[in-house]
Amino acid sequence: MAQVITATALLFVTRLYTPAEIGIISLFLSFFAFWSQLLSWRYEYALFVARDDYESYRVFRLGISLVLAMSALSVPVLYGLIRGNTLGFGLLPIWSPLAGMLIFAGYGIFVLHRIWGLRSGLVRNVNKATVSRAASTAVVRVVLGFAGGGVAGLFAAEFAGAWGATAALHPAVRKRYSASRPAIFWQGLLAVMKRYSKFPKYDMPSTIIDQLALTLPIPIIASLYGAQAAGWFGLARMVVALPNAQLGRAVSDVFQMELAQKVRADDFAAARRLFHTLLRKLSLFGLLPLAGVMILAPIFVPWVFGKPWAEAGIIMACIAPWLYAALVVSPLSGLISVLERQEYKFIYDISTLILIGLVYLAGRQWSLGLITVVMLLAIANIIGYAIYLLIFLRIISRHLKSST
Repeated sequence: MAQVITATALLFVTRLYTPAEIGIISLFLSFFAFWSQLLSWRYEYALFVARDDYESYRVFRLGISLVLAMSALSVPVLYGLIRGNTLGFGLLPIWSPLAGMLIFAGYGIFVLHRIWGLRSGLVRNVNKATVSRAASTAVVRVVLGFAGGGVAGLFAAEFAGAWGATAALHPAVRKRYSASRPAIFWQGLLAVMKRYSKFPKYDMPSTIIDQLALTLPIPIIASLYGAQAAGWFGLARMVVALPNAQLGRAVSDVFQMELAQKVRADDFAAARRLFHTLLRKLSLFGLLPLAGVMILAPIFVPWVFGKPWAEAGIIMACIAPWLYAALVVSPLSGLISVLERQEYKFIYDISTLILIGLVYLAGRQWSLGLITVVMLLAIANIIGYAIYLLIFLRIISRHLKSST
């Protein structure tokens, strides 16, 4: 449902906003994708492994405190990127850091609610909130687009999506944990912060490197080729990544929830079966959209989204194998957090970031064309995901050896 809403809205969005306007919001969303992963210092994943509901409540309150602090900290960071025109961020409006702070706060609180709900099996409520987020974002984009909202309308849509999802999920999660609310003292928050310190100690630095690799492509395109090219690339990645952004996220949530339950029960054989079964199914499921995008996108994108977006169809075909690899591998990444083996992820993070950095240097040094750089970015990320999958297999073989 969420995927259909997002895809349908794009048919209007590409006619109500210019490629340059989409490029600007895509540039902000690249920063959003990076910063949003740091909002709670990765303590949100400690909610899965907390010993009981009382401890999970303390983790949740700790996460809320960190989300609000990191949302405020995003303002000077993004403002500095804009003032320095770093990697094309000077294209963003000067008011965007303040808008971003409100968007980050809403999204960070939603993520904490989502994972806390999944801990207790509120999958249906989480799915409804996901649909609410997609619907809120889509409706505001289209309505403000008809009203000539421009870039400000696109920012307003992100705000509506973040807080709309939070509002949809909060009542169910609050009701589920209302009886588990302990007296919260600073000592209690500090205790869970110390107990689960491995998440910020290993997971957060790893995530910083990982998210840089994921978010750098749009700033790279913007700095090398301008806002219009960033708009083409942003639309292409948004469309091709739809299965991963919606279905992949849903699969990842349930996989992490189920895997955590099996690991807590020391049922390692079932945990291994779950991993390998999901890997096979994702590999087969992704083949259909991969073939469809590579064959049909260059032909139908100008007709579906309008002639100004024709270049995006070629870009979609180029990045389809990259997003196929993401669809197969990314939903399995919960294995790292559940088994608390975050140190292994540095291998994938650093290697992918180095490869993307080399692509940027090559594009700038040799003045490579847009499509050439896009193809090189795709190849770099495919290699990175192959390394990531090998890491998963290594963790499975070493840390899920036996079952009680």
